[in-house]
Amino acid sequence: MPEKIDILIKNGSVIEPDKKTICKKDIAIRDGYVVDYDKTINYEIKDEINAEGYYVSPGWVDSHVHIFKEGTEPGFDADLNLIPMGITAAIDGGSSGAGNWPVFKRTVVDNSYLNIFYSVNVSTSGQITECYLENVDRILVGEVSVRRIFESDPEHARGLKLRYGAEVVEPFGEIVLDKTIELAEKLHCAITLHVTNAASPMDRIVNKMRPGDVICHIYQGKQNTILDDNGKVKQAVWDARKRGVYFDSADARINHCYRVIYPAIAQGFYPDIISTDITKNGLFNNMLWGLPVVLSKWLNLGFPLIDVITACTFNPAKIHKLPWGIGTLKTGAKGNVTIFSVEDHPFHLKNRMGEEFDGKKMIMPQTTIVNGKIRFKSLYFPF
Repeated sequence: MPEKIDILIKNGSVIEPDKKTICKKDIAIRDGYVVDYDKTINYEIKDEINAEGYYVSPGWVDSHVHIFKEGTEPGFDADLNLIPMGITAAIDGGSSGAGNWPVFKRTVVDNSYLNIFYSVNVSTSGQITECYLENVDRILVGEVSVRRIFESDPEHARGLKLRYGAEVVEPFGEIVLDKTIELAEKLHCAITLHVTNAASPMDRIVNKMRPGDVICHIYQGKQNTILDDNGKVKQAVWDARKRGVYFDSADARINHCYRVIYPAIAQGFYPDIISTDITKNGLFNNMLWGLPVVLSKWLNLGFPLIDVITACTFNPAKIHKLPWGIGTLKTGAKGNVTIFSVEDHPFHLKNRMGEEFDGKKMIMPQTTIVNGKIRFKSLYFPF
């Protein structure tokens, strides 16, 4: 009796970010996992996908989203909106805190096809609305309640989240960051730090960050940016990268600025992670749209395709220590795969800073496979 394969993806240009290669290769999935495939063996194949002319990569990871639909105003349905974008895993960026985490866990993490992970907001109530700011009074950052989350859900809890914008932490100031670092030390976890409109000079911020911490919105342009007065990336930022601090674009609608991006990438300062920071209000909006458009923007900015894909697969998985082989196509990894094309397709973006960007090449998801199941297939993709 022949061996069974649930999904065989043939003839695609397979991107393996962990190997830094793009080559013709077949990918086989059985019982939800990537398995070895031997062309000399006769298999019983349930679904065969001809990916000739397309790219095949590990499933995309959007490592900064806000998807607490039932408990926050900016939240939205993750499966419905993200799977057609080629996304197979997502990390919620602090939508919930200790006070509302049980609802987030029950309604989102445990109730999605997607592989959902999250950072816990140091504010007890999380980031529940865009109408007013979360309370980050250091008195409310409770070790016991946050520790309980990490102990009860180590599989999905990825660290702490602090929005370190001046408008959020005033009147408490830098002590909020210091207390967050102190709490992270006690919990042995990383911090994802929002730095748009940063409350301290960037030098001071990055010098406090520890190896494994992630600074997001690194190309923000409101104040205290990564550039010095001469338009050079600050030496402290370069030093932080060497020390093991990571940098996430987390572009959003307002958290990126081209007058910071252009000089930074001219000096070779590209993001370790490309993510969206997407909310309900950013979905399909031409300031953001979603991950395919953000990836396309970075491709058009001159980031090589393999590096763009690495920044939304292998890098976020490695940096955030995601399980199950997420970010790779290794034998034994869960079967998370994105099939996509790169097409001549002009597009126009305008951010909330009033800046505009025009691109010529678009990265277009065609098929999304989540944990060994085909969850999306474009009508343009061959049947």
